Amino acid sequence: MKLLSATFFFPCVCSSEFVDSSRRRRNLLSNVEILVDSSNIQHQRHPLEDVKSWELFRQRSQQEKQEQLIRSNHDATPHRHLASYVTVQEETEEDVSYTIQHKKTKRHIPFAGGDTTHGMMIDAGSQGTRLHIYEWDKRFLLDQEDLLQVTKGLKLSIPTSDSRWTDKYLPGLDVFAVHKKPEKLKQALAEYLGPLIDFAKQVLTEKQDQFHTYPIFLKATGGMRTLPQPDRVRLMNTIRELFHDHENFNPFAFEDEQARVISGEEEAIYGWVGVNFAKGTLIDDSVGSGVGKNPELTYGMLEMGGASTQIAFFENNGDLMADLFKLQLGGSRHWNVYTHSYLYFGINGAWTRLNGQLYGAGKTENPCLPIGGNGKAMQFKSWATTDEDGNFLPRSDPGSVMYAVNMTNSATEFDFDACSQNTYELLNEETNKQFCDFEMDGSCAFAGIYQPPLPQVNKDIDEFIATSNFVDVFYFLQLGERAAISEIVVAAKKVCSLSWTDLQEYNANLDNGGSVDDLHTLAQMCFRSIFVYQILRNGWGFGDNYVMTVADVINGQKMGWALGCMLYEINTLPWEFHPEFLYKGRSWWQITLYVILGTLVGSATGFTMAMRMSKKFNKAVRESVFFRNTGIAKNPLVRKSLALPPLDELSYLYDDDEKEEDESAALSNKPHVRYS
Repeated sequence: MKLLSATFFFPCVCSSEFVDSSRRRRNLLSNVEILVDSSNIQHQRHPLEDVKSWELFRQRSQQEKQEQLIRSNHDATPHRHLASYVTVQEETEEDVSYTIQHKKTKRHIPFAGGDTTHGMMIDAGSQGTRLHIYEWDKRFLLDQEDLLQVTKGLKLSIPTSDSRWTDKYLPGLDVFAVHKKPEKLKQALAEYLGPLIDFAKQVLTEKQDQFHTYPIFLKATGGMRTLPQPDRVRLMNTIRELFHDHENFNPFAFEDEQARVISGEEEAIYGWVGVNFAKGTLIDDSVGSGVGKNPELTYGMLEMGGASTQIAFFENNGDLMADLFKLQLGGSRHWNVYTHSYLYFGINGAWTRLNGQLYGAGKTENPCLPIGGNGKAMQFKSWATTDEDGNFLPRSDPGSVMYAVNMTNSATEFDFDACSQNTYELLNEETNKQFCDFEMDGSCAFAGIYQPPLPQVNKDIDEFIATSNFVDVFYFLQLGERAAISEIVVAAKKVCSLSWTDLQEYNANLDNGGSVDDLHTLAQMCFRSIFVYQILRNGWGFGDNYVMTVADVINGQKMGWALGCMLYEINTLPWEFHPEFLYKGRSWWQITLYVILGTLVGSATGFTMAMRMSKKFNKAVRESVFFRNTGIAKNPLVRKSLALPPLDELSYLYDDDEKEEDESAALSNKPHVRYS
């Protein structure tokens, strides 16, 4: 029996807090534990009160005290980072806190295929396509309590994954739009996506009989969004056709809606959910109704992919004029999150626009390439073409054709100002600026997009986490996980001043995981570093002294929109009601059977002992009609169990014993004679 639901929008997730969580939360939890202990002393359950009623009272009391403590301590304690940017204290093991919660599962009879199920998320990005395998508890409801939890949003599926459960293939999915013939396109996509399907089958090989129940999703992002609409439709229809071939290609559960190009706003909100899920800042504040509790304690999210860049955060005043994404988490609470995605502002999209503008202006000198290459050219291929006014033509325009050009930097000294100016112009600051400032009263970011003001300095309620290519740049510049915005440009100047030979040596000596694998990307690192600074400082408007945090993995979870998307997708799947699986103890017929068996065993044991200990009883049984007529007396096993002597000795032995017993009884009954 399936219980269909249309009320699950986004999951409420639970995770231990990240290692840089503040002491405020740890102290808060210890205070809550004290309050709970004292409540046990002040209140005791009446012997006649129902156990569930008592537990409900305790839970409500604890929740009220937690909320009261949060309100009282909110303004008096720091949020996340105790160490400031200027004075950095080294974190010790005592500074690291974890919130560990354990929920015992109900006892049930074994489910077919185990207690957990799986699903696959294919992240079809512009830089490559990755498959992630996730695992979560089966969506089975066992009793009325489970049903009530679902209706209140308290019972949700939480996905887990492992780094070994991820596989990636290059290039991005959008390049296959070059195939115009349907047969050739289908063959090319099958050869490209087939190994990812095989990887999933190999990882889950021991559960082949459950493959048809495991959902598989393919969500394409910025790279596919750059394609003209007819090409997007053509590619996605072919992928759906392949995934519906369950006999030859895809053994997993699939419906058309599970493969599509997601919007930029979806990509942004999924990234925000993933960050805050991993940081543990959603689950505790999502129960109930109204706006999510303590939304200002959530983390803002910045993500720079290959084709697009995303931003998502909660505006602390709750004042949003546009780009609002109402995020539903489990029950009735919702979060009003600002989200926006900038297409062609990903790291590769920006590089394409830079070279396209230079080439459109008749230039083959790129001031952001390393110096000292002795005029060595770097080939640049693109369709991005500008008109005579320097404006880019749409991709579907007949003038947007593929071309290749060799870009160089023949300067003897790196011109940082020239590279920085060319990079700044990519922000399109002047686009619609006048009307956006008029319309939104100055609350505008770059490219004429509305955006609430972002923090100039760090506060306990203004924390952001940057992921993806932001992480790569930070580590390449040796900035670590946290650095002030002003530090980025200082480090970028040092790297950009290196000659091509020195830059390769610098890259080879990086020991913090920030080294670049290929020379083509290494040649772009000066540009990438400056572009990251420009978009943070002059694009979104973070202050020079704001300390940005970057993270690629949080609490074992790989950052990216795929994690947040999987949280959403699996919690839209229907629940299945299976009360027959609930373990309810022994049934009445089992108990009756045990009583009968126990009685028979006890009787047999007593009978055997009586046969061995009482000779009269033994003789009475031997002489009974049942014993004589059934032939039991001749069975060796029975005779041995009942301690019966051989047949030819029975009469002699037992007659002598009985004679002695009779004589003893006669003597005991004989009257005594008195002699005088």
